[in-house]
Amino acid sequence: MNHLLKAISEANNYLLKENNVHDALQNCINALGSNILIDRCYIFKNEIVENTLILNYEYEWCKEGTIPFIDNPDLSGLTYDEFPGLYPSLSQNLPLYGLVKESTNAYFRELMEMQDIKAYLFTPIFSNNVFWGWIGFDDCENERIWLEEEVNALHTVAHNIGLRLNQEKVRFDLEKTLNELDFYMQGSNQAKWEWNLVTNEVKFTYNWFGMLGYQDDELEHTYETWQSRVHPNDIVETHYKLERFIARKTDKYEGIFRMKHKNGSYIWIKYSAIMIDNDFGVAEKIIGTHIDISEIKTKEIELAKQRNEYDHLVNNLAEIIFKTDLNGNIIFLNNRWEEITGHNINSCIHKNIFDFLENVTLEEAKEQLFNSKESKGFEVQLLKKNEEKIWGLLLLNIDLDFTTDQKIIIGSITDINDTINFKNKLAISEQKYRFIADNTSDFIMQHQKDGTITYASNNSKKITGYSPAELLSKDPYSFFHPDDIERVKKQHANILENKNEIITFRFKKKNGKYVWLETYSKTILDNKNKIVGIQTSSRDITERVKDRENIQQALIKEKELNELKSGFVTMASHQFRTPLSVIYSNVELLNYKMEILKFDKKEEIERISSRISNEVNRMTELMNNILVFGAYESNNLKIDIKDINLNSFIENLIETYFNNEKDGRKIIIDNPVFNGSIQSDESLLTHILNNLISNAFKYSVGSSNPVIKIEYKKEKFKIEIIDFGCGIPKDETKHLFKSFFRGSNTSTIKGSGLGLIIAKQFTELLNGTISIESKENEITIVTLEFPYKQNTELQKLN
Repeated sequence: MNHLLKAISEANNYLLKENNVHDALQNCINALGSNILIDRCYIFKNEIVENTLILNYEYEWCKEGTIPFIDNPDLSGLTYDEFPGLYPSLSQNLPLYGLVKESTNAYFRELMEMQDIKAYLFTPIFSNNVFWGWIGFDDCENERIWLEEEVNALHTVAHNIGLRLNQEKVRFDLEKTLNELDFYMQGSNQAKWEWNLVTNEVKFTYNWFGMLGYQDDELEHTYETWQSRVHPNDIVETHYKLERFIARKTDKYEGIFRMKHKNGSYIWIKYSAIMIDNDFGVAEKIIGTHIDISEIKTKEIELAKQRNEYDHLVNNLAEIIFKTDLNGNIIFLNNRWEEITGHNINSCIHKNIFDFLENVTLEEAKEQLFNSKESKGFEVQLLKKNEEKIWGLLLLNIDLDFTTDQKIIIGSITDINDTINFKNKLAISEQKYRFIADNTSDFIMQHQKDGTITYASNNSKKITGYSPAELLSKDPYSFFHPDDIERVKKQHANILENKNEIITFRFKKKNGKYVWLETYSKTILDNKNKIVGIQTSSRDITERVKDRENIQQALIKEKELNELKSGFVTMASHQFRTPLSVIYSNVELLNYKMEILKFDKKEEIERISSRISNEVNRMTELMNNILVFGAYESNNLKIDIKDINLNSFIENLIETYFNNEKDGRKIIIDNPVFNGSIQSDESLLTHILNNLISNAFKYSVGSSNPVIKIEYKKEKFKIEIIDFGCGIPKDETKHLFKSFFRGSNTSTIKGSGLGLIIAKQFTELLNGTISIESKENEITIVTLEFPYKQNTELQKLN
């Protein structure tokens, strides 16, 4: 066995130390063939050609005097079908060996005998659990009986060949990945670093220093350079992660920390790294990247701040606010839920909101919601934790959750327990009053057909102050309030036509005051069913009328409050404009003074004043949009339809508003000759085009010039505003005409979220249509279509 052990040792040594895999395999079979007393050693490699698995004769060692077959074409391109029994055994990682003369495969036996082979051993090679090929051993002189120890030992060598092949593939894939990474890094604004764990050498490349504000030669390429610039509050955790990564306790090294910039501030860095091992599986190098995410982190912090403000607002409302999925399962509850019901908020999440409500079911609510675009209200009883029930006004609406892009139910519950209790008490009181009136307190009278009183009950004294005798033979119209006479006469005529009516009117009492009466009338018939008179039953409803008037007054006050709110928004918007104008004029004055005085810090002050001017312009735009939006919502827009030369109108508008863009771009006008005119409102059309052209410039900074294209059709004219900027994500186009909606890819671009909804509203006011087509990061086309003539009725709108 010594010669076999020596062969295996040398073969394994070549597999480990040779850098080139082909040299490693050739030297491996050379060592095996020359030491284990055989005539030929070779390797067949599997290959798939046109969906067929074939064998290729790749490597060979021959004893001196043995005919080589390495270039024999008959030994390559063969399929396993030609060797029955060969593939099933080898593909299951089982060695195949024996004497040629004992083979039952005639073709195999003939092929082997042609090569003077008497005994054979084939052992499979698997690389990464895939049947890669096999290694063969031929004895051409002796009918050799292979010992089990020999077979197992040579099978182990085949296993080691598979390991070396897999290692070569991993190394190739890694080198390819690193090359791709280098190419990507060179074209991006990321930074790369390397740390050789053996030599302790550190290398920073691709903007690593520039990200921190340094030139490449200002800092040393050392571990300490990196360590000294990590924020003190982040270094401990980062060190801990790095040590665990090096110690193989985790397979990831990634996270976020802060690093000190040259200007003294800290920037947010997202980091990640991979480990590179040497051929012996020992960690040799760490390669990582840094990405500056300061802008994203700043926006996250600002978003969290806004979210906290929103949560504070929602949690301090007087109403319960909640969100559920479309099946009523609770997603969110504000703090008022626990304050009003006593139920713990966390324990109620994922429960069904309708389990806490009576007088309405999920099915009823969904039927109402899905059949209407408006909010729906229900008077419900809310079940408290102590099993008490309180009345609430439930308002429901279907909205879109932008975080999940799923439809949800948003609702509120207002405590109206006192109102309902009062209403119930009022109903009970009215029922009692009616009961008494029907039995004892009604004021009963009988009249001739013309209304003359022929009978009055004793209760007349209590209600009117007149005794029955004082009312007999009197004309009832002499007691009615002048404003009620005509209405009562009409109802009197209906009664004489056998139309029963309940009449309400004011009756002048003996003391000169009026009392409201509710009167039920019934005709009196003779034996021939002819009307001979009228019987009335009246009751005092003065208090009820006063209550109704009080309610009407309350409704009027509520309307006035809503108008006051709308007026306040408009007033506030107007009031903002004056200080904004003052700020803007003072910035211009400051710039003028700097020009005159030649201020030595002019560039810094100009940068600050430019930011102020930009924000003033943005605030002014927002106020203008709010004013216009408010005027539309309150139906206070005045429309003035005139004949307009559209080509001249658009050229003047662009000359006035868009002839001095900061980036020097101009909008390209594509307008054919048109000698006619169109009818439109100049102010509304200016708002529409101003918003759309402004958007075209705003969202295409760095791109080519926007285009405005006019087309005069037979019945309508069309205007297209085209830009080649960031575009609109496909799944967000359905939200474009919602108030305050802004695309997810425009977070760094300032805007109010009102421009498109105003453009749409004004377009529709002018009997036009607006549509948007967009391909993200390529093109956006906004299309307007209007009729040439406008309905003159538009001018009557206010």
